[in-house]
Amino acid sequence: MIRPTRPCAPARASRPGGFTLIELMVTVAVIGILAVVGVPAMAGLVNANRITAANENLTAALQLARAEAIRRGASVEVCATTDGETCADQADWKEWVVIGRDNAASDETGSEVIDVIRYEALPGNMELVGPEEGVVFRPSGLLDAEQTLTVCLPTNYPSQNQRVVTVMLGGGVRSDKASGGGSCS
Repeated sequence: MIRPTRPCAPARASRPGGFTLIELMVTVAVIGILAVVGVPAMAGLVNANRITAANENLTAALQLARAEAIRRGASVEVCATTDGETCADQADWKEWVVIGRDNAASDETGSEVIDVIRYEALPGNMELVGPEEGVVFRPSGLLDAEQTLTVCLPTNYPSQNQRVVTVMLGGGVRSDKASGGGSCS
């Protein structure tokens, strides 16, 4: 038995693909509003991470200096440097170095060899202010006086753009957030 074929239904008129001008304008407006709100928040997050990283590098250098002073049985100093090998008597610590006596290379006749234990430089426009004479850990790991250093990024985002690092007499390190009002001075 052969069945007659049915004629196909007429094709519907379909809507062409794409966006209307109104839909595109609304989408661009929404993206613009999100950018206005999101960019400062993102900038604040990036800057806060930069400040935290610099603060943690400084804290690690101070803890290393204390441990090395105890291990070597000799004074170890954390100080500003301009050449990466010696201390420079300045309060601007754009670069700093951890140095101490190399007991194996030094001898009893007075020939003393100073070892660079760690060198660090701040990235970009970060600032670090510390004592001109540096932070000196005695062989016991203690300090003669409490010292304060300030890590800063001159920006309004985040509002707490400074980290105040305090090295206590016992050699412990404490860090506190502070607001510099967008500047470092």
